[in-house]
Amino acid sequence: MIRFENVTKVLGRNTVLDNISFEIEEGETFVIVGLSGAGKSVTLKHMIRLMQPDSGNIYIDDENITVLSRKALRRVREKFGVLFQGAALLQWMTVSDNVALPLREHTALSDEEIL
Repeated sequence: MIRFENVTKVLGRNTVLDNISFEIEEGETFVIVGLSGAGKSVTLKHMIRLMQPDSGNIYIDDENITVLSRKALRRVREKFGVLFQGAALLQWMTVSDNVALPLREHTALSDEEIL
């Protein structure tokens, strides 16, 4: 479960997230849609605490990630897969190998299971 409670983020003079609240249940499909600059990427960065909200709280599985230690945050981040828009892939690897990399590093899955 992912829950945003009254999350606000101001960047410069722009309020990018303005007191937003939503909840995504496990297994639910949730889509964030908007124009360029509407806050989609900022919202996603908050989900893994690459950005900290100016106000409000964010919960992953009922755990408030806005106050977690680095060690606890690392444990929560392992639940996510993130692929950024630009320059995110390791250029010397295939797309398949890029996708498989975290599975090889953080699970006991065999190559047959991964591929």
